[in-house]
Amino acid sequence: MVPMQRLFTPIATSALAMLLCSAETPAQDRPMEMPHAEAARLHPRELYRDVQNEPLPEESASTPVHVMGAPFNVVYGWFPYWTSASATAGMRADLLTHIAWFSIGVDTATGALGSVDQWKSTSAVTWAKGKGLKVHLTITCFGSAELRALLSSPNKRARCVADIVSALDLRQADGVNIDFESLPASQRANMVSFIQALRAALPQKEITIATPSVDWNSSWDYATLARIADFLVVMGYDYYWSGSTTAGPVAPLKGETYNLTRSIDAHLNAGVDPERLVAAVPLYGRTWTVSTTARKASVVSGTSSATPTYSSAQNLVGMSSRLHDELTRVSWFNDASSGVIKQTWIDDSLSLDAKYRHIKSKGLRGVGFWALGYDGGRSSMWQGLGAMATTSSIAEDQGHDGIEQTDDGDVDLYTLLGQHVFHGPAHTLAQSPLPAGVYVRVSGRRSRLIIR
Repeated sequence: MVPMQRLFTPIATSALAMLLCSAETPAQDRPMEMPHAEAARLHPRELYRDVQNEPLPEESASTPVHVMGAPFNVVYGWFPYWTSASATAGMRADLLTHIAWFSIGVDTATGALGSVDQWKSTSAVTWAKGKGLKVHLTITCFGSAELRALLSSPNKRARCVADIVSALDLRQADGVNIDFESLPASQRANMVSFIQALRAALPQKEITIATPSVDWNSSWDYATLARIADFLVVMGYDYYWSGSTTAGPVAPLKGETYNLTRSIDAHLNAGVDPERLVAAVPLYGRTWTVSTTARKASVVSGTSSATPTYSSAQNLVGMSSRLHDELTRVSWFNDASSGVIKQTWIDDSLSLDAKYRHIKSKGLRGVGFWALGYDGGRSSMWQGLGAMATTSSIAEDQGHDGIEQTDDGDVDLYTLLGQHVFHGPAHTLAQSPLPAGVYVRVSGRRSRLIIR
């Protein structure tokens, strides 16, 4: 028996739960309109240094959760150009269906694409093709003025479409992801025209579109775009961002004015078929300098935030004693070791699992990630995703304590954080001294989530 270390501290006592529910919380700031644009702007700084050449953690060598196929019809991951191609060594190709290389921008003066040099040479595309994954090229244009300049001109739109066709041919890509952020309302119809032209030029390729978590100005004709494209990928993050005046969850599942649940519902209510919608979740969090240790404390004026990835956050002071916020289903913690108070909110494997289950309950086509490489090859992230492929519902397993008494072979048990906590005959698992919680149970090539 491997000793069980309590890395995840849920809100367990009724007193603490009542305290959090009754606490005064500032109004949620308007979410960031351009999450990928901000990531691209900040990537040369220290915020993303850990995804350049980060060695894979030792835990990545642990026994993986074996699955038979991807856990959703689509598992879509953006792979940013600033992430080392060596990050593919820690990625589970059997759990992915698509990699969208990010990105090539557009010259809005002409409609022409920018440099294709990195796209032509990146070994990440070669790796993905070798694993049988579909490869997409992400095309970016960020900002209302920029999109107005591009989309308002039929000639520029035509040039952009032609260049996209040529760029896909360079790597025999399977499709394209259009990532246009801060679309102005005046370009609603022109955006549809652009996608129609792209479909006409690429009848046999996949077309996907990154869409915002909140459509502030009714700029997006979701239903029409979803019928033309293969599917939309809603960017379900940056609800709290670098400009927020209080700390808070980057991607709340619920419990806020703006959250992933409402973003998904907004797309569905607009007429998008669930089979044409993918919900993307973050493999990063955010750390603010705050005035107190209170939940969602005020950000100290004039300070900047940092963006820990899923992997780098594991080494932050306070991560091992983090709280799971039941109101938003995201984890958070404080760190005052430097003499100032830092508050971090980040999705871990447990909060990601809650998002996966909600996405599946809505019948969506799949899940997406911003961004591949931020996982650092950590088994906790991949095992949590893999468990969705074969598990029955928690409700079905709950009544049986997750134990198949007829299975006399050896089983392994993992926490959702990737810790290996049990190995032995299945019939002895029921008597093992493990605390109540949610686990991944592996038997042979079968895995599932259990509650005990």
